[in-house]
Amino acid sequence: MNPSASVTPNLRPHTIPPDPQDWLTTEEAAGKLGLNVKTLANMRSLGNGPCFHKIGGKVWYLGQDILAYQRRRRFIASGVRDEG
Repeated sequence: MNPSASVTPNLRPHTIPPDPQDWLTTEEAAGKLGLNVKTLANMRSLGNGPCFHKIGGKVWYLGQDILAYQRRRRFIASGVRDEG
């Protein structure tokens, strides 16, 4: 067994935010959010992830939608959203 196969990658949001006008693939968007690609796909199917576009059977995320999703997920205390 490959020892690195059992290690979960350290998933953290990317330090450089996306440009609002960038079009990102699912892999790129997941990296920006610090999520596993499968997690982002699951969120998409449940309707609780960032907005996405489906063009020609391929899923795309607009940078401004990733930034908006990140802002909506900001809290100042448990259960208290930072509206500022």
